[in-house]
Formats: sequence, structure tokens, C-alpha cells
Amino acid sequence: MVPPAVAAQVNPPAAGENKFDVNSVPLSTADLPPFPYLDWPTGLEDGRKTVKKSDFDRVFVIAGNQLLAVEGRIENRSFMNSAVQLSDVAAQRNYEDAITALGGVKVSSVAPNNPELVAHNGGDLGDIIVNKMRVAMSPDNYDYYLIRKPEGNIWIGLLTGGGYTQIITVAEGKLKTVVGFVKADEMQKELETKGRVTLYINFDTDKASIRQDGQPIVSEIIKLLEKDPALKLSIEGHTDNVGDAKHNQQLSLQRAQAVVAALIAQGIDKTRLQATGYGAGKPIADNNSDDGRSKNRRVELVRQ
Repeated sequence: MVPPAVAAQVNPPAAGENKFDVNSVPLSTADLPPFPYLDWPTGLEDGRKTVKKSDFDRVFVIAGNQLLAVEGRIENRSFMNSAVQLSDVAAQRNYEDAITALGGVKVSSVAPNNPELVAHNGGDLGDIIVNKMRVAMSPDNYDYYLIRKPEGNIWIGLLTGGGYTQIITVAEGKLKTVVGFVKADEMQKELETKGRVTLYINFDTDKASIRQDGQPIVSEIIKLLEKDPALKLSIEGHTDNVGDAKHNQQLSLQRAQAVVAALIAQGIDKTRLQATGYGAGKPIADNNSDDGRSKNRRVELVRQ
């Protein structure tokens, strides 16, 4: 058996330098146990365990002095240290050792209240901690680790203090598509009966770049517009409520504009299109669940 990689502290970029380089962390050669890789403390009763799971979602981690959005399978655990007769320091050291044994490298260098980090992420510290980072307590220590494996990156947030330990584990990965995209004929029927069509176009995380697996939907919109030369559409972008409201509104507009630009690039007359962004202002599902948030992250076509 190959011995586990020795974890080392990465020297993160100073303020104003380039973004954190994931490749600066060496690949781990450790044999990893099944997800979520770390066990509960011995003797912790089931009733004292708090856990939230999602096969696919987004959470923000601290890498260097920056906040980084990562997507994939997530498990968010927490427990009271007194339930297993551990001090805060003992709990922290135990998990530090366990993460290090898996080849984990500590990559965080600041806490969420770092002025530069706050300023670059909407300026609302409460929103950053609760909604973006999914922190459920008031820790003294925010330590984030990266385990790089050939099959993908694993991020572990170790949050300790105030009598609690919280561990947020993310195995990066892409969403497994379980819903087929809407065809042009179906879009036409929806527009005729309801005046609008809800679409789920895949964009890069927190960006307005349409991913390759989102292109087939764009192609169907082009077919729709080519079939009905008189049709004019408003492309409306929507987000969930995670993050800064102003940023979400801008992102939703930019994504709608990206769809318009993609259509124009394929020969659609720009006078037939307009872009609008509503951010989280018009939800169609409950933002308190992963499923609801995913439904709210959408693009709508509205007949003009």
C-alpha cells in the first residue's frame, strides 16, 4: 500500500495577487474511505448528530484569502464536543490529524470576516457565513482543506469552537442530468398556452458562460425562432436566494444576455430578443430546500 501523502501548508496568495491555484496542492496518494471520508467521534449517539446531505449542490469554501464556489456531493455534519467529552482543541486536533492522513492540505489563510474577502463577496458577512458557506454555528476557527485526487477534488471545512464541531465535505462533480431538455415543439406549445416557457440551461458556476451541456437547449430555441419568424421573446434570468441580492440580479441579467448573444450569433435578428434579469425576486419554489433552489435557478422565454 502506498503511504498517504504528507500534507503541507500551502502558501496562499497575498491580497491583490492571482486567484488560488488548485494545482499548487499535490495529489494525494492515500487510499480514501467511502464518502464523506471522516467518521463521527467514537461514542457519539445518533440523537446528538446533525447532518444535511445533498447529491449535488453548491457551497463556498475559503481558498487562500478568497471565497471559492464548489459544486458536487455535499455532507454537512455538526455535533457538540461535550457529547463525546472533547474540548474544542481536542476535537480540532483529532480531525486535523485525520484529514492530514488522507493527504489533505490546509488551503485557507483568512477567516470570513477578512475585509477584502467580505468586500469582494457582496459586503454582507452574515450572508457569506450562513448562505454561502453554510455555517450553522459560531466557530472560532475556519480551516479549509483540499484533497486532490486524479478522479476529482475534495474540499473539507473544519469549523471548531464555541463547544461545537462542524465538518463540511464536498466531493466535486457535475450534476447527473435526470431531466431531458425541452424541444422546440414543446416550447411552442407552452408559449401558445401559457405565454412562457421555463428552461434549465447549465452555466459555469457563478458565471454567465453557457456550458457545453447547455448548448442543446440553445439550439432548440433557435429552431423555435426559425419556425416562427414573427415570434419575439423576452429572455428572463432567475436565481435562487443564496448570496448577495444585487449580485444575483446582475448574474441573472448577464445569463439572459448570454442566451441572447448565443442566439444572435446563430443568425437570429436581435430586434426579436430582449434580456431581463430578476435575480431571486420571482421564485417558483421554496428556497429553503436544495430542490427548491435548483428549480429557481432558471431561464424563462416569454412571448412578446
